Amino acid sequence: MIQKTEDGQDTLSIIRNCIPLLEKLAENSELLAGLTEPERIAFLTAAGKISRPDRKEIKKRNKEKKRLDRVAVVTRERSLRRDTGIRKAREATVFEAPKQIPLNTVRPGRREMVKKLESPRNCYICKAEFTELHHFYDALCPECADFNYRKRFQTASLKGQVALITGSRLKIGYQACLMMLRAGAKVIATTRFPKDSALRFSREADFSDWGHRLQVYGLDLRHIPSVELFCDYIKHTCRRLDILINNAAQTVRRPPGFYAHLMENENRDVGDLPMAAQSLLGQYQNCLKKLEYGQPNHVGREKALPVTWNGTAPGVGLRMSARLSQIPYSYDHTLDVPAVFPESKLDADLQQVDLRAVNSWRLKLGEIETSEMLEIQLVNAVAPFVLCNRMEELMKLDNTGQKHIVNVSAMEGKFLRFKKDSRHPHTNMAKAALNMLTHTAAGDLAKLGIYMNAVDTGWVTDEDPAVLA
Repeated sequence: MIQKTEDGQDTLSIIRNCIPLLEKLAENSELLAGLTEPERIAFLTAAGKISRPDRKEIKKRNKEKKRLDRVAVVTRERSLRRDTGIRKAREATVFEAPKQIPLNTVRPGRREMVKKLESPRNCYICKAEFTELHHFYDALCPECADFNYRKRFQTASLKGQVALITGSRLKIGYQACLMMLRAGAKVIATTRFPKDSALRFSREADFSDWGHRLQVYGLDLRHIPSVELFCDYIKHTCRRLDILINNAAQTVRRPPGFYAHLMENENRDVGDLPMAAQSLLGQYQNCLKKLEYGQPNHVGREKALPVTWNGTAPGVGLRMSARLSQIPYSYDHTLDVPAVFPESKLDADLQQVDLRAVNSWRLKLGEIETSEMLEIQLVNAVAPFVLCNRMEELMKLDNTGQKHIVNVSAMEGKFLRFKKDSRHPHTNMAKAALNMLTHTAAGDLAKLGIYMNAVDTGWVTDEDPAVLA
């Protein structure tokens, strides 16, 4: 920390400027003759204290020197970690997945390029100490970092295979879709906001290579009858299913204001979207027509009416997946929406910034709304169960021995933890239920060549309120 004088000048600069003067006085001591006796005594006394400090002063100087050395090391190491690829990716205004840098261009005997830390750190994965900093990961030892970096870009041919993934619009789900599409798979992707999702995919630079193999459906997993209708439609229109990824999850419920910025596109007619985005929604539109068939009293009229959970037309979670996000709960009316969800303030994933001082991630038993607890169970446990239960028949049709069900879980759902925090018990119990589904069904499915696993993806989103994040 740079100290300054009362008039704002840098103290160290002033001290450095004194050095030439003191050297000149040492060579020409007669210059002191012009001082008065009290001035000369004061000058020599001060100089003596500096040149011949007592034990207390020496200890004080040494302590400050060590502190400054530590600050310098911390500052330098922060700078080194800030230059790693994963940190730079987080600083982007709009997130873009980092491109691969071949390892042989980073470390083939070019030791001068390797950045070293002065103070050892413990690897996030294996806990071993390390000082050599990886070019991409700042919290992993070189061995774990290289292994994970290779896994980050690992691929295999999925040509001819069909994958179904929920929660495909953002983050893990979006990137997983891209990986499977680029590997040659046909992908059926669900999201509550299908038009926004279609627009995002259509903007990818290599969209023309795989766009014809992607289908985007609107589906609100909170409405289980709609999930079952969706399963029926997929079973009747697809001849095979090789991969099922239950990725969609709700950790913190967001009020309608959080999603309001998405509704402009979601309320547009499909025909008003760019042709590339339209092509992704074709099968979804066919699904909606199937729902409307035989329901002439409902066709067209519901768009002019408020959306509710208890309408008479079937499949509201399919037909109105985006509009269901705008149904408020009674306690939502206490929010100052413009203040907590400021207009046009988006994060790196183009999601609304949430400035609420408290959300359910910080709440304990006795503080959580029952409605939110139920939503969490529906999205995180009940809907994945329905998808696994209804899609098993389709997955068994062609026993290739290479079928996979991936349930995206979290550390919160583990029982083998020595310490369990008391916050967000409703999300913990939902993930624990998903883990138990996996634990119960995996062995039997493996006999059919269907391999079910639960995956803890690690930290992706900081769910704490913005003031604490």
